[in-house]
Amino acid sequence: MELNDLADMDRGLEVHAIHRRRHPAMQPVPSRLHVSRLVDVRQNDAAEDGSLVVRVARHHEHAQRKPWGFDRGEVCGHGRMVARAATAPPELLQALAAERRCCVVPRATVIIPNYNNGRASSRDGTRDFLGELLANLEQTLATDPTDLEIVVADDGSTDDSLDTARAWSRRAWPAGSPRAGQPFLRLIELPHSGVLSKVLNVLHAQTAGDFICRLDGDILIDTPHWVAECVRLLESDPRVGVVTGLQKLPDGRIHALGDAILSPLGYHHLGQGLPEDALPEVAEVEHAMGCFHASRREAIAQVGGYDETVLRGQTEELAMRLNLADWRALATKRVVFRHFHGERHWRPNTADTGAGLQRSLDRFREKWGCDRLAPDLEAVWERWKDTPLVSRAHITGPRRWDPALTGDPAPGSEWRDFPSDTALQARIAAELASLRTLEGPIAILGARDCLSAFLRARDGVEVTAVEEHEPSIAAAQGFIHRSNTNMQCLRLVAVSDLARTNLPTGAFKSLALLDSMERYWNPVGILREVKRLLVPEGHLVVRSRARAARFESRGEALQQFAAHELLQIVRHVGGLTPLHTPTLDGIARWNLVARSTGLAAHQLHFGA
Repeated sequence: MELNDLADMDRGLEVHAIHRRRHPAMQPVPSRLHVSRLVDVRQNDAAEDGSLVVRVARHHEHAQRKPWGFDRGEVCGHGRMVARAATAPPELLQALAAERRCCVVPRATVIIPNYNNGRASSRDGTRDFLGELLANLEQTLATDPTDLEIVVADDGSTDDSLDTARAWSRRAWPAGSPRAGQPFLRLIELPHSGVLSKVLNVLHAQTAGDFICRLDGDILIDTPHWVAECVRLLESDPRVGVVTGLQKLPDGRIHALGDAILSPLGYHHLGQGLPEDALPEVAEVEHAMGCFHASRREAIAQVGGYDETVLRGQTEELAMRLNLADWRALATKRVVFRHFHGERHWRPNTADTGAGLQRSLDRFREKWGCDRLAPDLEAVWERWKDTPLVSRAHITGPRRWDPALTGDPAPGSEWRDFPSDTALQARIAAELASLRTLEGPIAILGARDCLSAFLRARDGVEVTAVEEHEPSIAAAQGFIHRSNTNMQCLRLVAVSDLARTNLPTGAFKSLALLDSMERYWNPVGILREVKRLLVPEGHLVVRSRARAARFESRGEALQQFAAHELLQIVRHVGGLTPLHTPTLDGIARWNLVARSTGLAAHQLHFGA
């Protein structure tokens, strides 16, 4: 079909006009025009760039018709007017798609930043990551009703993935698709920068869909029409800025239904390891991982796009700005995808090195005043307590432990009930067994009624029992006094805050946390105090109530850990080396032993 033939068409066309301001974020200001008739599509003789002029007639309030012109319309139009055809006739779409500078703007854009996602980069040489993803998109989106486009930006790949992207850019959508005959994807070839944020900012600048679905090149999506589902959720509330799906591992296990960043449990994946039926249909989350990140263009533009100084964890840093600006993020299990990054070789760039990750962590701390992997919630509270950043994370602020809120026994009940309560006897026996693996002097932070401390001190080992709940310390003092026991090895210390004991630095060979990390509002604060109190090469024993197999709630008085979450927060706080993974005993407690290294640096890992 020739462009001149389009002038004779008389079809309904809905057009959106967008004026792109000359602004780094290029925030669009949309207005909708209901068009009754296509008047003319012709080459723009006034311009030398080969762009098109589209003239249409539209309805006014009083049913008048008036021509409307779009001059120099482009998909990426910097400072230009562009037209979006939401229900355009196929002949028009096909003719315009054939033009290099097309005036038709899709409602949603699927973007794929690519660097070495080819078969040559897989560990065993068998998985063609990008090729399999593009074939997967052809299958899952062939009949998706959303007006969409796919854009790949290659960051100077050195493997076969660039040839794969070029081959797919020459293909068209198959017959039967709403986009039949249109180019399957548009390819942008960039010189290698090694900075994903730069590539993402280019993709945002050179596309114009209202909604941007960002995919890593090593995922596969199981859900048909997933763009339509993401757009539906994004349109469910004008403050929804980001949507993600349910991430599964290649073997089908649940990896994440969104992420938490500013959590007492540290940065972690929500729902990891749970059965799918234990997950909500839709959950509000702090963060959606970048491997599948559907967003509202307006939201990303408002906060300034991706920070190009952050080499790893770009999306976590972006999420902080989105949360601060009061944009919501949703995760839904109605869209399912699998991530195969574990089957790919590490790529030859700075971002994938320990130094690159450390640089990114340092940059996050510089901007936000806390660590990305193990945030000190006290620092977060002091700086951000009156902002949506804290309210969206459900941070409650400093509070003392109240046994009634965490389901713990009332003060004095351990001493009173121990002779007859078999469950309590089992718990105290397990704690005492852990304490007997430690050399003295020992400190116990969060000693409750101090019964376990009392029994260990009877062995002749020096024990300091620290508690911030004054009635519990008072009850312990009363029972010990009435028993007429000479306890020269036991010292009871009441403090106002477990993270600030005022005990001497480096005073203890061993330290124990007995059911106290999960009930303290800021576990990183306790671990920081542990590091201060321990001698180098000293040992920490953590006993912590295990979380039941359920999707966690935020802001509760008791924040129980899963095994991997406990391991990660101890590792990420720096200066403590876990000696094993947490083990579960017969009374639903995790047991973890760590050694003090005297160092402040993280133990870095590439899962961060």
